[in-house]
Amino acid sequence: MKNHVWQVLSDRVLLAREPWLVVREETVRLPDGRVVEGFLKIDAPAYVAVFGVREDGRVVAVQEYKHGPGRVALQPPAGFLEPNENPLVAAQRELLEETGYAAREWRLMGRFHTDGNRGMSLGHYFFATGLHQVAEPNANDLGQVTPVLLTPDELHERVMQGAVLTAGAAACFLLGLSVFARQ
Repeated sequence: MKNHVWQVLSDRVLLAREPWLVVREETVRLPDGRVVEGFLKIDAPAYVAVFGVREDGRVVAVQEYKHGPGRVALQPPAGFLEPNENPLVAAQRELLEETGYAAREWRLMGRFHTDGNRGMSLGHYFFATGLHQVAEPNANDLGQVTPVLLTPDELHERVMQGAVLTAGAAACFLLGLSVFARQ
């Protein structure tokens, strides 16, 4: 592909609720010269998600209410990065806060944008092994976060049955299961 980058001709903020959300309206020029007005982009904070495995092979997940879908969901330990926070440090913090676990080894599985057209946020997905309990969970989130231990097979079944309600959580779990199977 030749020059495939869109040129931003104008950028106007429609809604700003920082640090949580900024909605922008752009006018862009496509590589073929066409101009598109009113293209929406959304900026949201970057986040981390952790696929954590204990020494006994069980995966540490959490259950918590997610207001978007309006239900309790199975999630990996996850959360937003603080300003200028290193993603690995954020992943370690979130794992500890939500589950009380620390990990001996960490590996980045990948970084992915939530929405290829709108942008949204950038997710950093980590694989953590050697999990061991070092504290009581203290998520200090908007709602109750309950740690759950599952075998890889149980986790896969829960993902396939619809217990995981967000694409980011499903991606983290399925990536993690793939890495786990290849160890």
